[in-house]
Amino acid sequence: MRIRTTAGLLATGLALSLGTGLAATATADAPRAGSSTTKAAKAAQAALADVEAALAGGSAGERDLTLLMRDLYVAKDALRGEDRADAESLLLRPTTPPDDPEDPRDIYYGEDADLQTRCADDYCLHWVEEGEHATTPDFADTAFDTIGDVADAYAAAGYRRPLADEGQEGDTRTDFYLGNIDAFGAYGYCRSDADGPVVGSAWYAYCGFDNDYANVPWLDPTSMLQVTVAHEYFHAVQLAYDAEDDGWLMESTATAMEDELYDGVNDNVTFLGYGQLGDPAATRYPLSGPSTPLDTMDFTAYGNWIFWRYLTEQHPDETAGLPNLVREVWEALDTTRGPNPTTSVQALATVLTARGTSLPQEYVGFADANQHPADVYEEAVEQGYPTAPDTLDPVQLARKAPNATRTAVLDHLTSATGSVLPFAGSRQLKVRVDLADVRAGRAAVTVHRVDGTTVTTYVGVNKQGNGSVTVPFAAGAVSRVEVTVANGGTADGLAADVRFQAVG
Repeated sequence: MRIRTTAGLLATGLALSLGTGLAATATADAPRAGSSTTKAAKAAQAALADVEAALAGGSAGERDLTLLMRDLYVAKDALRGEDRADAESLLLRPTTPPDDPEDPRDIYYGEDADLQTRCADDYCLHWVEEGEHATTPDFADTAFDTIGDVADAYAAAGYRRPLADEGQEGDTRTDFYLGNIDAFGAYGYCRSDADGPVVGSAWYAYCGFDNDYANVPWLDPTSMLQVTVAHEYFHAVQLAYDAEDDGWLMESTATAMEDELYDGVNDNVTFLGYGQLGDPAATRYPLSGPSTPLDTMDFTAYGNWIFWRYLTEQHPDETAGLPNLVREVWEALDTTRGPNPTTSVQALATVLTARGTSLPQEYVGFADANQHPADVYEEAVEQGYPTAPDTLDPVQLARKAPNATRTAVLDHLTSATGSVLPFAGSRQLKVRVDLADVRAGRAAVTVHRVDGTTVTTYVGVNKQGNGSVTVPFAAGAVSRVEVTVANGGTADGLAADVRFQAVG
């Protein structure tokens, strides 16, 4: 879901797509079948409370309302009595009259609304032209065409179209609605009002978009509509594979696809400080950084769309102009052909292995790239990508002190980087690494030359996790050497020791 930023965040020009919920937590998974009755009921009650808080607050928290609603509709069968009725009410479509006149839905057109509808082969758009949710005919036409463009682009690239619904609004085509959801701090959402999955863990969806996007100071209404439709429609596509998958994957890939479809808008660049390119010490806002796991589901997931940009620039094969790698991950998570317990990280690892590489190797490349993005990412200079901060203290070697050591303990899918500075008369630097888990641990050494160019070397290690490289270290030619150690696995607490020795 794309939402309006709070007043404090607005100063940074961010168009966040978050919702209320758990702050700075690890990946937020939807409740899955197999939980005990008590555990499922507690999870469902928590999901209900999160959605109610998000709608009552009318602004961003730290989880996406689309995902909060996902948690609610997946878990609602465990609710009883008033809680179940409240959940059902929150999931009602804009055209369905509420039982409670205080219904907190973000769009309800009203009992006597004059509903306008326009349909294509696979979808219908609904709106009204009077009242608080009024949309102009011209904007409705633009929205209808934009939805069609996005739907066709994903289908041409090989993605599954959203699943058919149960005949709401008169037929089984996917329904989209326009309304004043900006009043709730939102620009778009997707959710389901189904009683259960259609097949496997795949659900049908319906989606809503703002009725004019007039309150966006940094983008024109059409551009905001375009990236919001690209983002939200991709959620509807995701639900057709596995609606119950990890939130970080759903949000990071949806945010990445905005820029794939509408490369000239670049609104997702404003999220970058909230991912592993961010610097937590740079501002009072809750930015992320390389020490926050990649699969964290809070602000981080939106900034970490850049991980998919890194992967797809390293693996640039496409279908109909969209990268194949992202689609392959969602296909690896498909639950419609039989039970599929694969997690998001496992699916990604499987796809990368099939491409002749590995998640640990790609992850250390990503972590290293974030230390000098202008040398790696195609749009880094043009779009002003930030640079991830060093998280290890710098090392100043000297003729009388030519050795130093740094140690890091890394959580899963995190990294640590430190710089080593040359001295007059230094010639070469030997970097030795000792990684406690050779399966997950990786290291990269990047030489920053005084002319602004860089050269990166990956450190090969033996079965014990030990390895070394020797790189140029002459003060007249090298400004610094950066060493990045990364944990590309799923277990926390990987110990990494790095030893530096000036030689020659």
